[in-house]
Amino acid sequence: MYKTILLPLDGSPFSARAIPVAATLAKRTGATLHVVSVLDPSAYVPFVPGEVLVPVMDTDALEARRQADTEALQQVASELGAQGIHAAGTLLEGTVVESIGEYAVKIGADLVVMTTHGRSGLERLWLGSVATAFIQRSPCAVYLVRPSGGSAPVAESLVPTGPVLVPLDGSAFGDAIVYHAVRLAEALDAPLALYTVAIPHAIPMAPFGAEALLADEGDLSHQEQEARERLTALAGTLPPNCTVDVGTDMTAARPIIEKAAAIGASVIAMATHGRTGLARLVMGSVADAVLRGAPQALLLYRPTDREQQQSHA
Repeated sequence: MYKTILLPLDGSPFSARAIPVAATLAKRTGATLHVVSVLDPSAYVPFVPGEVLVPVMDTDALEARRQADTEALQQVASELGAQGIHAAGTLLEGTVVESIGEYAVKIGADLVVMTTHGRSGLERLWLGSVATAFIQRSPCAVYLVRPSGGSAPVAESLVPTGPVLVPLDGSAFGDAIVYHAVRLAEALDAPLALYTVAIPHAIPMAPFGAEALLADEGDLSHQEQEARERLTALAGTLPPNCTVDVGTDMTAARPIIEKAAAIGASVIAMATHGRTGLARLVMGSVADAVLRGAPQALLLYRPTDREQQQSHA
């Protein structure tokens, strides 16, 4: 179960849509919910194009923003406290990504909950496109809330209720997500669904030239059997409501998205290298495609350096 959850907010209605998800997880697990905002003082140094001036910080504007952000955080923490949640509001100062990452380490966060549009990779969170950069350095799993468009009030429908789909590629690196997916599923009282995509090796169709390809059916059958046996063995070590399935396709992202829709999954949990967007997950660079193509929330985890070394051992 979670003990410490971090919820970054930027003061916008869009970021606030992560509040009910974080609140639900905190309430069900008894975790402390740390609500933070980041104030970057450099934003209050005026810049005049074409002029050589000694930059002077607008201290009055900075202090006004500091006070407003602090009051807003205290208000959110107070409202969460009224729900029986142990919550604390903290205003951080510095650059956004670094400040959140350092604070996550400081409090020993088990999970970070934040919103994302999920367009063109991970875009437009918190004064710009920083969610991808944060995942690169996050010390824990990151839960990305996927609110619908518009500025409608936060809805309880954002709180996951369906299965947690866990795409795996058979590698130790990919398996690093399993622990985090189990924790989330237990907190939500949701079933786990392990899933692997078997991608056939293509062989040339000689009569039609080297450009025409045909799947190697024998190899594919072997892949499917091997994958199912592996998932079944893994499921035997997980909660009893865990299911397994193997799909077949020439790519990985599409069947993952289709599988999530077919089982009514509310979350897709994946391991990621967290570089160049969300790169190199499940037989290729598909995490970004899943993020852009699936409406579900995502639970992402970047394995530690030690875990990555073990995956290559």
